[in-house]
Amino acid sequence: MSDPYLILGLGEDADDKAVETAYLQGIKRFPPERDAQRFETLRWAYETLRTQRDRLGYELFDTSPPEVADFLDRAAPIGEHGRPDAALFAALLRGDV
Repeated sequence: MSDPYLILGLGEDADDKAVETAYLQGIKRFPPERDAQRFETLRWAYETLRTQRDRLGYELFDTSPPEVADFLDRAAPIGEHGRPDAALFAALLRGDV
């Protein structure tokens, strides 16, 4: 997933306090001892959006294309029932299913 707002579960109008709160909640759900990869992703997202200046820099200069998982998360955020997994969604986009 490449969108730090989706990783932290934030809207694009989030302030510094909301970013920090979302990061701390994410660490409680995915501590580094239990899920190191998810923790690293959370840490990257937090470092990308930590301050207003960082968020502005991300919005102005990030040119990475969205991933399939980003579309999936925007369509059905994590935690909603009936959400297909990323592999099924990618297969649907390719027309394999």
